[in-house]
Amino acid sequence: MNNVIILHHHEITLKKKNRNFFEKQLHNNLKIVLPKNVEIVPQFGRTLVKFSELDNNNLIIDSLKKVFGIANICVGYEVESNIEKFCEMSFEMLKEKNVLTFKIDTNRVDKSFPIKSMDVNKIVGEFVCRNFSLKAKMQNPDVAIYIEIIDENSYIYSQKIYGANGLPVGVSGKTISLISAGFDSPIASYKIIKRGAKCIFVHFHSRPYTSENSILQVESLIKNLTQYQFESKLYLVPFANLQQNIVSNTNQKLRIILYRRFMVRIAEIIAQKESALALVTGDSLGQVASQTLKNIFVINEVANLPILRPLIGFDKEEIMKIAIEINTYNISKEPFDDCCSYLSPRTPETWANLNEVIEEEKKLDSKNLIDECLKEIKVKTFSYQFFFE
Repeated sequence: MNNVIILHHHEITLKKKNRNFFEKQLHNNLKIVLPKNVEIVPQFGRTLVKFSELDNNNLIIDSLKKVFGIANICVGYEVESNIEKFCEMSFEMLKEKNVLTFKIDTNRVDKSFPIKSMDVNKIVGEFVCRNFSLKAKMQNPDVAIYIEIIDENSYIYSQKIYGANGLPVGVSGKTISLISAGFDSPIASYKIIKRGAKCIFVHFHSRPYTSENSILQVESLIKNLTQYQFESKLYLVPFANLQQNIVSNTNQKLRIILYRRFMVRIAEIIAQKESALALVTGDSLGQVASQTLKNIFVINEVANLPILRPLIGFDKEEIMKIAIEINTYNISKEPFDDCCSYLSPRTPETWANLNEVIEEEKKLDSKNLIDECLKEIKVKTFSYQFFFE
């Protein structure tokens, strides 16, 4: 009998010829979050984490729950593949539990094992009933004993803990995430990280005309998101001078559209430097004036890279629910000075005309304004401090 954590893969199992690429990245990510004294053993559809003895099991589980690519996490035992061992381990796992109902759930991956899954359930279940005053119950029992028969070894455990699902971070390339201190853009970043892409963050601020609160909040949000992608980089872009030029020289109702078009241009320059393949925003269709379909079209017109909008069909309630789940809600709910609210128009355009916007931009020295922003950029890096470093 050996201690083992069984990590069942999520959609990696659906990959075909390039499945090894996804599994290798998952194992590299596991090496980052796990203690050095464990053995990571690849198997088809699952990864085993073997250890002789571990302290802080709860901390290990908490770390594993943030690794994308894992469907569920099962802490149990590796035993010989024979029915006597299954009965023995079931007895050990149940003897200290205060329960009334149970079930045995067997998965016979190794079809050469002579006893079929249903028969294993029956034999082990009868053994449990003889030794404990328990009742078998197939739906919603107090405890379930899971048996996975793989080859000469099998794995037995009594709890499945949901993992983060998704794809291992690093398999989908890099993106530039335009992040604010609000609710939406951090959740959009989380959604993209879950699809295996790494986010490089860009935050536009209006200091010294606004406080440092938005920067501090964004840094807190990125520290949270770094739990899922292990390392992060943040570009802090001073935007106030460019905004003042827009305010002084262009139609006030188009300010927000113009702000966002310049943000896209600057983010693409950073993307080129970072070899990123797309931009990410927290846009939700129709949520605010700049996110109407026509305004999204006008903003997109300056983009050469794809702009990914993972929240485009989400409402605010759905976004808030995820923020609570990943612990960004309490950070984003604090008041902050958003750069788009600085010098914002009283009546923003909700259905902008592209030709009119282009004509307004001709009034600006766009290249020099962008160059000024780029010269003053500051860069910060974040590394998640795992419990076992």
